[in-house]
Amino acid sequence: MDACGGPLGNLTAHVWLSLQNSMILSAAIFITLLGLLGYLHFVKIDQETLLIIDSLGIQMTSSYASGKESTTFIEMGKVKDVVINEAIYMQKVIYYLCILLKDPVEPPGISEVVPVFQSAKPRLDCLIEVYRSCQEILAHQKDTSTSP
Repeated sequence: MDACGGPLGNLTAHVWLSLQNSMILSAAIFITLLGLLGYLHFVKIDQETLLIIDSLGIQMTSSYASGKESTTFIEMGKVKDVVINEAIYMQKVIYYLCILLKDPVEPPGISEVVPVFQSAKPRLDCLIEVYRSCQEILAHQKDTSTSP
């Protein structure tokens, strides 16, 4: 007779190991699914929008794959300018739109640079089109705020 109790003991040990491997595999699948859901809910951005209303401000909205939305609003009085900036990323030059915020302590200065499209990387020609629209609205806002 075996130390495990014969053929019945071997079968029990085999079933126990299979059950243990199955539980480990199930836990791994569960953790992977949780990670995927977390990625879709907090990281994967489907759409980014920019809305400028000259008398109010700038609203940036990010829509995630899960349906969650994140909105940031910047009052027009805090906006100094909108610019296209460039950076070197992974051995290539990328362009991105930024909002420059006025420094409340030192008015000619800049307190913060806020990138607009953080997930999407629009081509330069698209950024130029958005930039020109932003500049038109900012110029109109400056004209209406300075006229008596």
